[in-house]
Amino acid sequence: ADPKEFDKAFAKAWFKLTHRDMGPRARYVGSEIPSEILSWQDPIPALKHPLVSTVDIEELKQQILASGLTTSALVKAAWGSAASHRVTDMRGGANGARIQLEPQKNWQVNNPKELNEVLTKLKSIQGDFNQQSVSGKISLADIIVLGGAAAIEQAAKSAGYDVDVPFNAGRTDATQAQTDIKSFNYLEPDADGFRNYYTEASYMSPTAMLVDKANSLGLNVPEMTVLVGGMRVLNANYDGSALGVLTKTPEVLTNDFFINLLDMSTTWRKDQNNVGVYQGYDRISGTLKWQASPVDLIFGSSSELRAIAEVYASDDAKSKFINDFVNAWVKVMQLDRFDLK
Repeated sequence: ADPKEFDKAFAKAWFKLTHRDMGPRARYVGSEIPSEILSWQDPIPALKHPLVSTVDIEELKQQILASGLTTSALVKAAWGSAASHRVTDMRGGANGARIQLEPQKNWQVNNPKELNEVLTKLKSIQGDFNQQSVSGKISLADIIVLGGAAAIEQAAKSAGYDVDVPFNAGRTDATQAQTDIKSFNYLEPDADGFRNYYTEASYMSPTAMLVDKANSLGLNVPEMTVLVGGMRVLNANYDGSALGVLTKTPEVLTNDFFINLLDMSTTWRKDQNNVGVYQGYDRISGTLKWQASPVDLIFGSSSELRAIAEVYASDDAKSKFINDFVNAWVKVMQLDRFDLK
């Protein structure tokens, strides 16, 4: 009855089929880009505010660190925001701050209650700053990433190292109306080995799911290894789990994870009462020292991963570990910054 309407519907479906792996419209080139903005493209508003200066960034870092938010909470919020990205189809990521929106804000892996507390404080800092600033403004997407950077710098300083975690402002905040809930829900992870998170819905083993997640983030083997070790000592596990937090000084950025994982004075056994949990006992005294998951222990049992872990466990590798962790972290934070590429 309406051939033109049929043609339009077919054209839109065909366009989606052939363009859905290209990511946001910002990546499109040429003169034939459709004018209509489609929800499955995960649209993000154009940047319309002046960017914050170096002085502004340092001021915001101090406000974030003085807010009462823990290193762990800030790191988890930033990771949850950025690590939703997939290099396979360029969807997800920190840009757009969709971690504050449905459905991502209620994903189990993001610890919704804790996440809400973090976002509430960050929104307050953002609002006060933007109201008072006469020059630059900052988006929530940017301040979430900046919070993670500030927390890591503080954790490294606690370990005796002064590092600067690179930060590039310019992200903007998407709205709920710009977010297709059903479509975005397909990005929810069934497992995230970087946060020691695993559900029965996972279609592979915990260790295989870690590799799958690293692949979706475009990480190589050393980057995957150093991020896991750093996330553990930063106490960034899902739901505050102690699995793999192989350090006596959590939230301090040290190479303790690798040192204690490879310590030959520890023997590991399965926890008979908890599936997927291993317990580390002192070989001589029999005292329980640590708990870990299969994801943690793979860095000691896999020959390739152990070789990398031994590098980071070296006494002279403390600085290398921190620098490599920062570089891998920043890579994840900027995966969806197509404007920088």
